[in-house]
Amino acid sequence: MKTRIVSSILASVALTLALAACNRAESPGKLSSDVAEAQADKQDKVADARADQAETQRDTASEAVSHDPDDRGDAIQKRAGAAYDTAVAAAEGDRKVAKEACEALQGDAQSACKKKADANYDTAKANAQMARDAEKQRGDAVQKLDNK
Repeated sequence: MKTRIVSSILASVALTLALAACNRAESPGKLSSDVAEAQADKQDKVADARADQAETQRDTASEAVSHDPDDRGDAIQKRAGAAYDTAVAAAEGDRKVAKEACEALQGDAQSACKKKADANYDTAKANAQMARDAEKQRGDAVQKLDNK
């Protein structure tokens, strides 16, 4: 019985110490390295997304100027998807960089900083979705011209 109580107390203490360490500020050297790594990762992913978007632009160039409204509508929708992917890649990168920078803070300030990074990401993603959806609706409207 005493062994269980002692084990439970030790486990509670270990858990408390582990949780306290989660919101500790990182050393400046580690922080700088982590932020730089997150920025480089963001640049790579955004560059890849932009390259894909440029490829989509090229691939849909003839559709975009086609006399057929279905082709033009398809081009609009494909381009909207590629622009969305680029915006989300940038938002994800911004979130990672911001969260790494939050590691300079301690306790509640660190937690609040990370929540703000997540909220900014959610807002950027929602804006990208609205823009994509609006363009897709425009593509649908163009395609309906063919059905008249």
